Amino acid sequence: MILITGGTVVTPFGAGEFDIWIEGETINAVSEPGTVAGPGVRVIDAAGKIVVPGGIEPHAHIGGARQPERSGAEPVSLAAVWGGTTTVLDFATQIPGHDLHHAIGEAAERWQGSAYTDYSYHPIFTNGADRASIAQIGELVEDGFPSFKIFTTSIRPPSPQMQDNKTDFGRLTSIMENVAQAGGMLLVHSEDDDMVHYNYGNAHEDGSMDWWNMHHIHSNLSEDVSFRRVIRLASKTGCPVYFVHVSAKEGVEAVGQARMLGMPIYGETLHNYACFNADSYREDNGMKYHTYPSLKFEDDRAELWNGLLDGRLSTVATDLVSTTWEEKTRFKTVADVTGGHNGIETRMGIAYSVGVAELGMSLDRFVDITSANAAKIFGMYPQKGAIAPGSDADICILDPSFDRPLTLEDLHLEDYSIWEGWHVHAWPQTVLLRGKVVIDERKLTGSPADGRLLQRSVSAEITRRPAC
Repeated sequence: MILITGGTVVTPFGAGEFDIWIEGETINAVSEPGTVAGPGVRVIDAAGKIVVPGGIEPHAHIGGARQPERSGAEPVSLAAVWGGTTTVLDFATQIPGHDLHHAIGEAAERWQGSAYTDYSYHPIFTNGADRASIAQIGELVEDGFPSFKIFTTSIRPPSPQMQDNKTDFGRLTSIMENVAQAGGMLLVHSEDDDMVHYNYGNAHEDGSMDWWNMHHIHSNLSEDVSFRRVIRLASKTGCPVYFVHVSAKEGVEAVGQARMLGMPIYGETLHNYACFNADSYREDNGMKYHTYPSLKFEDDRAELWNGLLDGRLSTVATDLVSTTWEEKTRFKTVADVTGGHNGIETRMGIAYSVGVAELGMSLDRFVDITSANAAKIFGMYPQKGAIAPGSDADICILDPSFDRPLTLEDLHLEDYSIWEGWHVHAWPQTVLLRGKVVIDERKLTGSPADGRLLQRSVSAEITRRPAC
C-alpha cells in the first residue's frame, strides 16, 4: 500500500490537503490528513507539492514502420511519464486498400511491449474511404475504440511525403451518421480545403513559399468557414465533434457558440499555439515551431488561453510528431515543412506555469484541461482523470520549487526542444501509473512493459450535450 500525504490534492470535488491511499492499481481512499500509516505502507511526502491526476495526451502521432523518421511508442511514452502524462492517445491511420481493423493492428504493433504509459488509438479515415470501412465504425466502438478522426483538407500540395487523408463532405455525412448511431466521438482537423490550396497557388505565384508565410496559407478565415460548416453538418446528423488543434480566435468563437446552443461540440488547442505566435516563424529555423494548421497572430494566441480559462475549449494537447532537429528543419517551404514537435513532456508543466502561475487558472480547471476532460470526452472517466476512490492510481506530483528556465538536460526526447529556455514555475517530481511509482523524485523507475491498452466507451452524457 502507498500513502501520499501532505500535498494539495486536486479531486473532482475540489482541491485541498488530503491523504491518498493506494492499494494495488487503484485509489482505495481519499481522506482527511493525519491518519497514521501502518507497517508495510510506503509513505510519499508531498508537502509543498501539488498532486493531480496523471496527464492524458489526447492527440499524438507515434511513428511506426511506415514512418521511421518519427519517434516510436517507447521513447515518446518515456518522455510522457517524465512529464507527468500517464495515458497517451495515438492514431491508427487507414491506408488505401486496407480497412480500419488493419489500421488498429498497425497501431498495436507500435505499442505492445513498448509503453511506459497506458494507451489507445483513434482510427483515421483515409481519402476516399469506402462504405465498408465506414460501416466498421459500430464494430470498433464495441471493441473499445469509440473515437475517429477525419481531415477536411489534404493539408499540403500532393507529395510522396504525406498520405492524403482528406474526407469529402459526402463521406463525412455518412461517417457522422455512423458515429452518432454508434455512440462515438468524431475528431475533426477542420480547414477549408479550397481556401488552403488556393492560398498555396497564390504563394507559389507570388514567390512567398518561405515557411514563415504558413499562417497566410492555413488562415484564420479557412478555420472559421470550415468549423462552421462542420458544426452545421453535426447539427443535422446529431454527431458529437471534437475539433483538434484550434488555432484561431474564430475557431474558439465557433466552438463556444455551438456549445451555447447545447451541441456536443468540444475544442482542443495545443500548448505551442497558446504560447507562440506567427512572429516566431521569423526566427532562424523558425519552422521548429510549426504544427499544422499554423501558428496565428498574437490576439489569436491570447484568445486560446481565454477559451481554456472560460470553458469554450476543453483540452490542451500537443499533436506530437517527434523528430530529430535535422528532420524538423530539413524542409523550408510552406509546401513541405515538417509538422508537429516533441512537446509531450512539457505539456503539463507549461500548462501549469502559464495557466495557473501566470494567468490565475484554478487548480480544478488545470486538471480539467490536462486530464479530466480528455478522460470524459474519450471514454475513460473516472477510471482515468480523477483522484477518487476506485479510479486508477495515476498520479502526478508537481513541485513548485522547480522554478527556472528549462534546459535540454531536463528533457528526454530528441535533440532539441522549442521549450528550451522557457521559464517554468513547477515540474513533475513523482509520477505513478496504476499504483506503480514510475518516476521517483525525478528518477526513472518505470519500464516499457508497464503500459496497457485501454478499453474505452464514451458516456451518453458527453455525446448529448457539452458536458465538459
